[in-house]
Amino acid sequence: MDEANRGQQRHRRPQGGQRGVQAGVGLIPDVEQVNLDGGQARGGRGRGRGGNDEGPAAARRNRGPRRLGLQQLKDLAQQEPSTILMTVGARNTGLSQAITESRHDDAMFRALLKVFAIATQCHSAGQNLLDVYNMMREASFAENVIEYLLEHRKDMTIKQVIKDTVTMTKGFLNQLPNSVIFFLGMHRLLEDIVNEFRETSDLVDEEMWEEFRELTDLVARLKGRIKRRDKKTDDTDNAENREPPEDFREINVFPKTEDIIRNEDPFLRKNRPVGGYDSLDHYLDVQFRLLREDFIAPLRDGIFDYVTAVHDRGRAGKVKDVRIYDNVRVIAPVCCDNGLNHILLFDSSKLNVRWKSTKRLIYGSLVCLSPDLFNTLYFATVASRDPKDLERGIVHVRFEHDNAVVQTLRDQVFTMAESAAFFEAYRHILKGLQNVRDGDLPFENLIVLCDNVVQPPAYLRRNHNATVDLRPLVDEDIILKGDSRLERLGMVEDGETNYNFSEKSRPAQNVQVLNRASWPPPDLLQFDESQYRAFISAVTQEFTITQGPPGTGKTYIGLKIVKTLLHNRQLWSIGPDGNPDPRPMLIVCYTNHALDQFLEGLLSYFNGDIIRVGNRSTSEKLANYNLHNYRQRFRTGRQIPQEVYLNRIDARNEMELFKVEINRRAVEIQNARTNILHEDFLKSYMGDAYEQLLEEFQQILAFNPNAEDLLSKNYSVLVEWLSLGNLAAQMPGPVDAELPAFIHGQGDAGDNEEEEGIDVEDEVDVIQAQRRLDGDLGDDILDLIEQFEHSSIEERKNLEKIIDEIMVKGRAIALNVDQIDVKPKGESKDQWQRRRNERKKMKKSIQRNLSSSDIMGDEENNMVVNLWGLTEKDRWRLYRRWVSLYCAKLGEEIGQKEEKVEEASLRYREALMQEDKAILRHATIIGMTTTGAARYQSILQEIRPRIIVVEEAAEVFESHVVTTLNSGCEHVILIGDHKQLRPNPTVYKLAKDYNLDLSLFERMTNNKFPFQCLQLQHRMRPEISELMHNIYSDLQDHPCVQKFDNIKGVAKNLYFINHSEWEQEFGERSHSNLHEAKFIIALCKYLILQGYEPHMITVLTMYSGQLYCLKNFMPKSEFDGVRVTTVDNFQGEENDIILLSLVRSNQDGEVGFVKIANRICVALSRARKGLYVIGNFDLLQETSPVWKEMVLMMKRKNCFGPSLKLLCQNHPAAGGIDVTKAKDFEKVPEGGCNRKCEYRLKCGHVCARFCHMYDKDHEDYQCLKPCTREICDNGHQCKRKCYQECKTCDVMTIKIVPRCGHGQSMACGKNATEYVCQDNCEFKLPCGHNCQNECGASHTTNCQIIVERRWPCGHVGKVKCFERDHATCSSYCSDVLDCGHLCEGTCGSCFEGRVHRPCKHQCKRTLVCGHECEDSCKNCPPCRRPCENRCVHSKCGLSCGELCVPCKEPCEWKCSHFRCKKLCSEPCKRPRCNEPCTKNLRCGHPCIGLCGEKCPKYCRVCDKEIVTEIKFGREDEPDARFVQLEDCDHLVEVDAFDQWIGNVNDDSTANTIQLKVCPTCTTPIRRNLRYGRITNRALNEIEEVKKKVLGSRQRVQEVANSIKESMKNLPNTETPETVTKVKSLVNKATSERQYMALENQISILNSITRLIKRWEELRDVSFTAEKQKSVQLLQRLHDWTLEERSTMTQQEISDAKQEIARLESFLLLLMYQRNIRVLRKELHPHLRRQMQETERMICDGKRFIPDRQGVVKACLDELKKVAPLSGLGVSEEERLMIVQAMNFEKGHWFKCRNNHVYAIDDCGGALHAAVCPECQDEIGGTNYRLRPGNRLASEMDGALRMAWSNEANLENDEPRFFD
Repeated sequence: MDEANRGQQRHRRPQGGQRGVQAGVGLIPDVEQVNLDGGQARGGRGRGRGGNDEGPAAARRNRGPRRLGLQQLKDLAQQEPSTILMTVGARNTGLSQAITESRHDDAMFRALLKVFAIATQCHSAGQNLLDVYNMMREASFAENVIEYLLEHRKDMTIKQVIKDTVTMTKGFLNQLPNSVIFFLGMHRLLEDIVNEFRETSDLVDEEMWEEFRELTDLVARLKGRIKRRDKKTDDTDNAENREPPEDFREINVFPKTEDIIRNEDPFLRKNRPVGGYDSLDHYLDVQFRLLREDFIAPLRDGIFDYVTAVHDRGRAGKVKDVRIYDNVRVIAPVCCDNGLNHILLFDSSKLNVRWKSTKRLIYGSLVCLSPDLFNTLYFATVASRDPKDLERGIVHVRFEHDNAVVQTLRDQVFTMAESAAFFEAYRHILKGLQNVRDGDLPFENLIVLCDNVVQPPAYLRRNHNATVDLRPLVDEDIILKGDSRLERLGMVEDGETNYNFSEKSRPAQNVQVLNRASWPPPDLLQFDESQYRAFISAVTQEFTITQGPPGTGKTYIGLKIVKTLLHNRQLWSIGPDGNPDPRPMLIVCYTNHALDQFLEGLLSYFNGDIIRVGNRSTSEKLANYNLHNYRQRFRTGRQIPQEVYLNRIDARNEMELFKVEINRRAVEIQNARTNILHEDFLKSYMGDAYEQLLEEFQQILAFNPNAEDLLSKNYSVLVEWLSLGNLAAQMPGPVDAELPAFIHGQGDAGDNEEEEGIDVEDEVDVIQAQRRLDGDLGDDILDLIEQFEHSSIEERKNLEKIIDEIMVKGRAIALNVDQIDVKPKGESKDQWQRRRNERKKMKKSIQRNLSSSDIMGDEENNMVVNLWGLTEKDRWRLYRRWVSLYCAKLGEEIGQKEEKVEEASLRYREALMQEDKAILRHATIIGMTTTGAARYQSILQEIRPRIIVVEEAAEVFESHVVTTLNSGCEHVILIGDHKQLRPNPTVYKLAKDYNLDLSLFERMTNNKFPFQCLQLQHRMRPEISELMHNIYSDLQDHPCVQKFDNIKGVAKNLYFINHSEWEQEFGERSHSNLHEAKFIIALCKYLILQGYEPHMITVLTMYSGQLYCLKNFMPKSEFDGVRVTTVDNFQGEENDIILLSLVRSNQDGEVGFVKIANRICVALSRARKGLYVIGNFDLLQETSPVWKEMVLMMKRKNCFGPSLKLLCQNHPAAGGIDVTKAKDFEKVPEGGCNRKCEYRLKCGHVCARFCHMYDKDHEDYQCLKPCTREICDNGHQCKRKCYQECKTCDVMTIKIVPRCGHGQSMACGKNATEYVCQDNCEFKLPCGHNCQNECGASHTTNCQIIVERRWPCGHVGKVKCFERDHATCSSYCSDVLDCGHLCEGTCGSCFEGRVHRPCKHQCKRTLVCGHECEDSCKNCPPCRRPCENRCVHSKCGLSCGELCVPCKEPCEWKCSHFRCKKLCSEPCKRPRCNEPCTKNLRCGHPCIGLCGEKCPKYCRVCDKEIVTEIKFGREDEPDARFVQLEDCDHLVEVDAFDQWIGNVNDDSTANTIQLKVCPTCTTPIRRNLRYGRITNRALNEIEEVKKKVLGSRQRVQEVANSIKESMKNLPNTETPETVTKVKSLVNKATSERQYMALENQISILNSITRLIKRWEELRDVSFTAEKQKSVQLLQRLHDWTLEERSTMTQQEISDAKQEIARLESFLLLLMYQRNIRVLRKELHPHLRRQMQETERMICDGKRFIPDRQGVVKACLDELKKVAPLSGLGVSEEERLMIVQAMNFEKGHWFKCRNNHVYAIDDCGGALHAAVCPECQDEIGGTNYRLRPGNRLASEMDGALRMAWSNEANLENDEPRFFD
């Protein structure tokens, strides 16, 4: 990016006109923000750059800035400082222009510097000084000074320049201290120059040196003032005694700019580890400020480091506290349930990040965006995270600003800083602290004042004689039943709660809770002494703390406490007034795992109303108790309050109205920004470049004959132009490597993966699971169902439509960037491996180019002449311009909907919260994590749980616990262990200096608050628990842990393996140790070989980087079931064997948090039976006293050393093997020792393995030695392995195949009778050719031999034998059609010249609309292109051939002299105004346009070459006036154009009906108001032509109705596909001509279908071939008729009718021939010859023209007389006589299958079967049903039904066609 663009991006002006911090952002925190144009921002920016204000005032405002020239600067230098500031700081002073000019003018630069130096001495005009500073920054004046000093640093004449620079810098820094960052680079350069001059000359005198020293001291002081951190200063201590500067409740929870860019350290006071606070407000203030600083400080410090590095070095390296992303853009909003999120696109090409494992950009992280090096700040939080999207540089965020502010960000390019702080949790906690008032916090005397006097819970104090029933603790199998106020899935309610307690439990029935003497002994309640004390304390004290060292049963005691409280719920369900007041109990845990574990424990004994908040549970048992599922059940059961339900549905529906459109556009924008779009898709935004690109590409192909062979089927010219296609090497311009298959094809992603690694507990997933709740992932599926139930049909279609429209991606994308590094299908792995890195580099290069902010501007774009001659850089810049135009258009379409979506989303979320509250208040138990408690804090304050149990309380920030409490809380139970994990602040300094890592749990114990500590551990074997004695001196072992078996295969159950192998860096902030990883994996594998199940082993590590190192070497197939996780994630859990990797080992002596005692405690206390720890203990014991004690203890126990001894269970006396590294485990490959097994197997062989512990009886062993059994009579031996089942002998031998007698080579065990002979078959087919299959296969059915075929048309061709009879001629048809064009069909497709294909000759005539006809052969239908007609109000949305809807808006053509009062679509009734425009352009020069017309954007002075370009002749005259045509932006000189376009008086009419066009580019003129009368007149005439083309609406409607009616009469034999096709043709028709064509098509179809049916009635066997051929011809004619047409020519109609007539005549001829044969008629020789000639004329393949039809008809008439088709063998007179003689009613005459007529008397019903006397076929029938094939002979008497019934046997009746 060039300097100008860089400056523009860096110092982009904020929109709007607020003063001070604008919309949450500001340039400098301690001064007011101003408009960077130089004026103070006192309001909006008016109409902006495109404003249309009129009048003198507007003209003055639009006038350009005054020029501040050299003389003016010299004059100013003589004025007072205040005068100078008022002058140069005023609006339109021209200061920016003067700075620009000074870059190239030495005198100008010096004068300007002098003015600035004097101006900064004024101390009474601070706002003006700030104005000047802002303009200097925007114009990059500091860079100008640096460049000048560098250029003249050896020049002795720059003394004054140095002095003025020093004076100016001091002046600014004294008054604007935060500007120090802006001047750092300048000061550093000055320092170098001044020191250099002092050494080499006397240029720097004492005065200058003193001034420079003062400046240096000032810079140092300001830098130190801004960056005071990581040091404990006196201010920290002093703050403890100072009053806070403001009420903490008035501090904005979300950071402001002044929080990030501040001059002094924030006011903070320590969290007091010992002693109480002065007051509630003092306590809350401390907690609030520390917690707020915890998420703000990393962002502040990181941004400062980054900005300082950029100023000092010009670029930033790694920054400690934040992660920086470049080229960040806000590309589109996306609509979610939580409102509007926005898609950010950042440059990921330079980031070498493992996105699946990194903690970057995880859900909830805080990000800060800035367009100007963090002077202006915008904040957002990460809303969703997809590693695949992150690889492409895409992340979704939610901005913490008003939507109006966010909309202004889309055209800007940002630098983004990310803090790891989870702001969402901070937000709710901080708000909760602010909401606490006097009297709201329960137990204030204990928490705030640290009083040690603890009372019973308030509900017990109200009932001193209360008793509790402890029997459920004795009879543990008792299942408690709750009130069941919630409807639960799958649970049956009993009417009563009767329990069958044992007699043993009776002493625990009525225990006076406050009378210690009445309590039963601990063993009855199944407690040890310490558990018993903790239990009594928890039940009888209002605020209780229970410490549980590892393995002592914290969760166990917690569950017993809750069980007791649930069983005695009546005690705490009474309010202070004595009335029932049931409220839920709240269970809070730090982690999801701990919460699941605790609630599962509750389910084991409680059948009641439990709700788990948060859908991150992995417990199947809790699935039905999730709040998410309760919502569904409440909604289904309609138990949600009606108002809440309706509000949610209304808000949801309103969101969905806009959601589809917004998200569809967002997908399109995202695709455009991350892939290469096809040129056809960008055509509208490329302008003339589209045609130029394609034309020049065709020229390139013409010069490269072989180029087309390299192109893919669906190639994109744009991809080739960007040098990314297959022709990159042959294209002009820079060359890149080829990118073939992935452009359109799909890769095979599976081949890119190695063997799947074991699942590890990803720290990123764990963190995100902690942060997410139900609402974060959207509402449940039921919402979608409800959405469809409550939405209209149109809305449903919109929701479905988005799925189809998103598929536009497949058609719009020319190059899918995601597929570049995916292996193409069909490519081998070896080939792919060689090219994989190349592809990855190419992908990053393309992503970098796509994310670049360097876009070609308008002026440069207009100068592009040769697209293919551009450099690669400029091609990308131009491409990004087109994409930006496209995205801007999409952005405009969704901009108006965003605010409404956000409002509806807010209402939706509020309704969800109210819905949840309605559910939660009915629960007995509510379980949630601390994050959930923070999110639901407002609801909890309303529900007011009376009892709160906090598990893992020592890990939770004090503020999290405090905000969970409510004024109605009467009982708090804290369970945890402060000697294990503590709260983990983001800022280490806050933990170290301010005690932020001090939990409420630990603080209370520090203040001697009475607490109980559990002492008997049930987890660790004694050797392991002994490690804990350094931390827990009173910890004791339960007898059960002394019975554990020793670990098999290892000499010690506990061992520390010491090493000195160095660690490796992993990512940015993690570490791994390959040596430790490999050793742990080998040990794990060894233990599995000992017989341990994988789930009994857990691998722990201190760092997430080691997790992924382990995963890479632990294939899932081998280690599936082994749990691999970090120590922090395993808190509260245990396993039989723990393998611990400590990771840290380096020369710097850094061990990080591995030295923290709390983590050491957790890590070493997770194992039950075996613990093996590997690490650099020499380093650890030097840095940690805890590790030092541990190592000494291990050495004393002989459990420490560089190697671990392995013992073989089979050979214990062998002495074992010492393993130091992973490779040493190869000595025991099977888990035993290095001896051979030597076990004799059942097969007689010896086990070939090394000594192994598994499968000792060799039940699963598979012997791999060769089989020794004989398997056939020939003595052949089995070739398989011993363990495999023997198969039939496969030795090849010659056998005779019985069926054919051929000798064949086959397997010895193969049965010859079943063998398929492979010799050639010698059988002769009916066609005379030999069979083409093998001898043993079935004979050929379709002969494939190529034969010669002569068609009736005379052509000869080659066809396959089986196609000989039905193949069509493939020769070109050479007939001349009626239209005069040659037929383009083949002889066969044109029915051998009888029915020609429609003429395909392109019409290309110009239609009345101006478009070229796209149809064929003069068949000009209505134009189908989009209509281009538009006015100043709107554009037509119909197709071009449809009638446009006239615009009914008032005409906009008006000026101060004339005004049109007609409608927009009517010809104007006012003259053209020829008065010149009085406005000034933005440059200050007069407008060259006319009064009332749009001002041209070109200036006669500034754009002289464009304006004076001669077109008509008067353009270069000084008084020439111009109009700029809106349709094409070309300038035309008014006088000449008035005459050219028609007539000055507007009275002439054009001879041709067409729109007037631009004389430069021939673009039709549609929107120019000056020529609107002519335009509207032409449009009206065009509409009249359209009406004639379309036909009258009445006539069109009549034809359409007629067609729809005729469709109903389509024969029933038509297939559904045919009916669908006809309907489709009807729906597409728009004009009368198209409807007429359809009418003809349907008529012809009806004729064809009827004729096919008649042919199918012809059952004479002797005519089978003729029948088959004729029906095939009719089917082809049927398909030909169904083809889509805009019209049906007379030739097509004539051809179809002639062919139908030919085939109908042929049918009649065959029917007459059959009758002659049946009736044994003798024909006259002349008639016989005539019949033969008729058959020849029908079948010779020539057109059945009218002359031929006449000859054929004459013959058929003669045949009719001889053998009428009645088939009776008698004349018509004879038939009548017979019918009269028999005197039957109609319906007594029938015919057999061979059409011989007979009669049935009586009722006419078929009651008896008989034989036809003519053909001996069956006639008659039984039970009134005719024999198969017999029919009613309606030709005899005209009957339509059989006589016996008008209803029955309808299937025997057959309609008859008569000729």
